Amino acid sequence: MIFNSIDFLFFIPVVILIYWYSKHKIQNLFLLFSSLFFYGFWDFRFLGLLMLSSIIDYTAGIQIEKSFNNSRRKKLFLAFSLISNLGILGFFKYFNFFIENAEAFLQFFGLHPSIQTLQIILPLGISFYTFQTLSYTIDVYRGELKPVRNFIDFALYVSFFPQLVAGPIERATRLLPQIQTVRKWNFTQIQEGSFLILLGYFKKVFVADNIGDIVNSIYAMEDPSGAKIFIALIAFFFQIYCDFSGYSDIARGLSKWMGFELMRNFNLPIFSVNVIDLWKRWHISLMSWFRDYVYIPLGGNKVSLRRQHVNNIFIFFVSGLWHGASWTFIIWGVYNGLLTSIYRILQPILPKFGGDDNAFIYWSKYSIKAGFTFLLFVYSGIWFRGTSLEQGLHFTNNLFMHFGTWDNALFMKVVRLVALLLIIEFSQFRKNDEFSIFRWKIGFRVLLYLSMFYSILIMGNFNKNEFIYFVF
Repeated sequence: MIFNSIDFLFFIPVVILIYWYSKHKIQNLFLLFSSLFFYGFWDFRFLGLLMLSSIIDYTAGIQIEKSFNNSRRKKLFLAFSLISNLGILGFFKYFNFFIENAEAFLQFFGLHPSIQTLQIILPLGISFYTFQTLSYTIDVYRGELKPVRNFIDFALYVSFFPQLVAGPIERATRLLPQIQTVRKWNFTQIQEGSFLILLGYFKKVFVADNIGDIVNSIYAMEDPSGAKIFIALIAFFFQIYCDFSGYSDIARGLSKWMGFELMRNFNLPIFSVNVIDLWKRWHISLMSWFRDYVYIPLGGNKVSLRRQHVNNIFIFFVSGLWHGASWTFIIWGVYNGLLTSIYRILQPILPKFGGDDNAFIYWSKYSIKAGFTFLLFVYSGIWFRGTSLEQGLHFTNNLFMHFGTWDNALFMKVVRLVALLLIIEFSQFRKNDEFSIFRWKIGFRVLLYLSMFYSILIMGNFNKNEFIYFVF
């Protein structure tokens, strides 16, 4: 089941009505069964994996606490959780990738082994819920969280349907207390949630799915000009941003309707003034997970500068691998790791931003920095969206060496699709408030809502396009 399906439009009103008419303990049990139904609607066979991860980490958490005075036993149960979860993820996501590359490596030396790959279906959302459950056992091991004794509460934390298949990746320290606490109907949450849901559908159905047709048409060409590739890269940025942040907005909005607060996964990344700032605003739940559970344990900023850069690039390498078992994703990750490290090296000699009394000078500087950051990041999409190394290299060559004639009509089509989104996000950026729209005059708000509804219902793409991050 996906958010932009008829099935879901029948599913969610029933869930909300029964949920709010139930007592707290029944709410959690009902939400758990609703979440399992939501997930099983895609393929019920993988419910076993979801529950297996829940049982493993529920058990590991309790045993880690019981082993508080026995460091060896405590580490053993942490290792049990890490090996089990990463083993399951590794098998389903990376088994064929490593087999195929091992075969290619042996063929390079003149050997011709006959290695069989498996027809493995990647379970929906496995990368997200695996990291979510791992954060729980690690936090319990660190003493930052008491283990949960109620399995229903813990299983709901792992499988909570709004964010189950594409995040945000919630920490147990944040979501579990909300599950264990009585939730009350709150008008502000309902209002904010409704806006986030509307915004999320607008991003997904109108912007992402319509602009995706442009991207797909150019990537289907054998030899597109550099100009078309450049437009495709800009379009792809908005496609993946609106697709993924749209999912996150809907997930957060639905959660607010049920009294939960999920973390913000995207914070207006198009307004970033440097690559480090951008990665603090883009897929926040994943990058903060890598920071807290990989980068800091590797030494964080307490090791030498050289080691910091090595660790930083390693984090982005793992991030690329997390996104998919492909060399194109690895290149995407390493490229962004190199960008952030290069920026840190050059930062002391770069012009300082801010401190200008003249608004025109301030915004001119801001636009230049944000525009340059945007272009650096946009190029990485050639690898993220690309289907092979050969295509990535060919498109890169055409982009820089065979630019060709600018297609203004195609570019303006992209601009028209993102114009309203940029108006909304610029208001949020200027006011530093995600819900600044609520302070607009009533006439402008009504016009905005009608425009978004019209864009979704009349001009939206309803071809049941799944969210891009469902495959990760």
